[in-house]
Amino acid sequence: MSESHSVVVVGAGLAGLYAAKLLQPHFKDVLVLEATDRPGGRVRQVAGAAPWPVEAGSQFVHGANSSLKEMLDEMQCGIKQYDWPDWWYFGKQRRFLHAPEEDEDLKRTHELFADVGNEQYPETDISAEQWLRNKGASSKVLAIADACYANDFGCTLHQLGLREMITENRKWDSGDDYLVLDCPLSDLVKHIAKDLNRQIHCNCPVSRIDHDSNGALIRLYGGRQIRCKHVLVTVPITVLQREDITFVPPLPQLKQQAIQRVKMSNAIKVIMMFAQPFWPEGFFDVVCTDSFIPEFWVTPPPAYSHQHEKETKSFQHASQSPTSDYPQAGSSQQAAAQDGETEAWQEHKQHVQQGQSLTPQQQQSQQQPQVQQHDTQLQQQQQQQQQQQQQQQEAVYCMVGFVAGSKAEEISKLRQNSVVLKTLSQLDDMFRTKQRLHPATAAFLHAHIVDWSHEKHFYGAYTYPTVHAQVGDRDVLAEPIGTTVFFAGEATHAAINPCMQAAMETGSRACTQILSVQNNSSGVSRL
Repeated sequence: MSESHSVVVVGAGLAGLYAAKLLQPHFKDVLVLEATDRPGGRVRQVAGAAPWPVEAGSQFVHGANSSLKEMLDEMQCGIKQYDWPDWWYFGKQRRFLHAPEEDEDLKRTHELFADVGNEQYPETDISAEQWLRNKGASSKVLAIADACYANDFGCTLHQLGLREMITENRKWDSGDDYLVLDCPLSDLVKHIAKDLNRQIHCNCPVSRIDHDSNGALIRLYGGRQIRCKHVLVTVPITVLQREDITFVPPLPQLKQQAIQRVKMSNAIKVIMMFAQPFWPEGFFDVVCTDSFIPEFWVTPPPAYSHQHEKETKSFQHASQSPTSDYPQAGSSQQAAAQDGETEAWQEHKQHVQQGQSLTPQQQQSQQQPQVQQHDTQLQQQQQQQQQQQQQQQEAVYCMVGFVAGSKAEEISKLRQNSVVLKTLSQLDDMFRTKQRLHPATAAFLHAHIVDWSHEKHFYGAYTYPTVHAQVGDRDVLAEPIGTTVFFAGEATHAAINPCMQAAMETGSRACTQILSVQNNSSGVSRL
C-alpha cells in the first residue's frame, strides 16, 4: 500500500533542501527523499583527517552577489575574502610568482578568458584548447589555462567547450570574490533544513517514477511506494545518465539528449596534514602549471559552528518511515561524525565560544581529561579518548590539493600511496630551499584522499561547460514534464553555474514553477 504526499523532492542536496524549505509553507506534507545517509549532497566534511571538519566537497563561496551570501549573513557567519589565486608556480621552470602582472603570458590568458563572452557562438562547437590555439596561444598560455581555468571549471582544457564558456561568461553575475567561512559548510545545510523536521528521509534511493497528468507514483528500492501530485527531481546528472531512476513513460527525447551531452567529470581532493608549515606566511592558494596537482590551498580551521544543538537536533535525526527497508541515518553521535565534527573539534568549539581561541599547541597542552577518581572504568575510557585526541591534534596544518577532469580520472587509477608520494614530491620541489631540501616530506603526518568518482549516488564532482553541448541544453534540462515532474540542481542552471548559490537558485525556480501550476489548477477548480 502506498503513502501520499502533495510534493516529493528527490535528492537532499542544496537544490532539493532549499526547494523544500520554500515549498513547506505551502505544502505542509512536503517530503524529501535522499539516497545517501545524510542531507547536504556534495556539501560534506571529512571526519578524522584533522581536529576540525575538512571540506570534502564545496570549499569556497564563489562571489558575494547572491542569495547564498545573504543567507550566510543571516547566519552571522564570519567571512574572509581572498584573491584567487594569490601565487603561481610554473612547473617547467620551477618558478614561483606572487605578482601576476609581471608575467605577460598570465595577462594574456586572463584577457582571453575575460573576453570570451564577446565571441560568437560557433556553428560547430570546439574545445577551449582549440579555441586558444586558433588565437595563437603559446604553450605556456595553454598550460596556464589548463591549470587555472579548466581545473576550476572541473575539467581539463580539451573537455571545456566554447559554446557554454560563452554563455557562462555572459551570464555570470555572482562576482569574482573568493569567500571562506569561519564555520563548516554543514552549518549552511543545517540552517536550510532546520524547519523540515522529519520530512527528510535518508537512505531512500528512488528506483522508478511513474507519472501522468494526475500525479506520480514513486517507487523506492525495497518496495516502498509514494504517490504525489508533484515530484521535483534534483539528483546529479550522472544519476540520470546512468538511468539509475527509470521514468515511465520515458523522459522526452530532447531532454534525454541534453542529459547525455552535458558532462560531469571527476574531482579529487588530496588533504595533506603537516606538523609545521613550510609555505610563506599569509599563503592562501597556488595554481601550478605542468604539475601533478594543478592547485593547492591553505585555509585556517573554522572558528566554530554557529548552529546550536537545539537547531540541529531535527537534522541529526533526519529519519525515514519504518516501512522502508533502509536503516535510519544514525544517532546524534553518528550524525556529528558524519558532519566531520570529531571530539577534538567539538572541544575546540567550546573553547572558542567561551572566548578562548587556542593555538594548536595550546589545544594540545590543554586537552587533559577530567578524571573521575572514584570511577576507574571511566578513567580508562577518558585516557583512551585523550590518546586519540592527542594523535589527532598532532596534525594541525592542512594543505589541500585539487585536481579535476581527465587528470583526476588518471590519478583515480593510482594507488593512494603513490598519489601521496607524488604530491609530496611536487611540494618538495615547489618549496625547497638550501636549508630544507624536502620540507613537505619532513613535515608530513598523514593524508586523506577524496575521490568523487567513487562516491555512490554522485559519481563525479560538478558539471562544466561541455564541448559539443548545445546552446539551450541547460534550459531543456530544467523544463518540467507537464504539471507533474520538475527538475532542479546545478546542471539545470541556465548560466552554466555549478556553485552552491546556483543549486539553490534552481531550487527556487522549481518552487516557483510548482506553485504556479498549483495556483492555476486551484483557479480552474473554483470556476
